Amino acid sequence: MRNLIPARFYTYDFTRLVAMIAFTVAIAVIVYSVLFGRIL
Repeated sequence: MRNLIPARFYTYDFTRLVAMIAFTVAIAVIVYSVLFGRIL
């Protein structure tokens, strides 16, 4: 039972990290679109 808890925590932490990266990429794409829209 003690071995299961750290594994679950690691999985949750990894999922959270991926979600943060995806969110950051989405913001970067929006900023790029705005900048390209201004340039064009």
